[in-house]
Amino acid sequence: MTLDLDPTSHVPLYLQIVEQVRRLVALGGLRPGDRLPSVRDLAVRARVNRNTAARAIQELERDGVVRTRVGHGTFIEAGGSGAIDPARREKALEAALDRLVVEAHTLGVPLEELGWRLSRRIDAFVDRRGSHEAGVTGGTEDEA
Repeated sequence: MTLDLDPTSHVPLYLQIVEQVRRLVALGGLRPGDRLPSVRDLAVRARVNRNTAARAIQELERDGVVRTRVGHGTFIEAGGSGAIDPARREKALEAALDRLVVEAHTLGVPLEELGWRLSRRIDAFVDRRGSHEAGVTGGTEDEA
């Protein structure tokens, strides 16, 4: 599992880890039953403090993406993020969409373009996820 964190981002490092693990789960790069690195190993791989890695694991566990079994490790849960409380999921989705709108505006992208651009990304995500589920590799990480 390779993580690409941006220490200059306004997004806290632990949330960057959470987002990247969620993305790997969504794309099939991590499957139910897969074991995550220990907090210590995750901290070393991500080049972050152990507390940052532990906070990311706690967030993933709280959202039902992973489950930690004392003495055995941390594993991807079947169903992944489906266990998130619907109200919390709605709030998180709205916040993500708000960030998208602000970022597009900041980049000078006409807001009228967001609909077709999002539709195109959804199609790429579905195609990529289908490729992962079929065991096909290829393409780039930027496709989804």
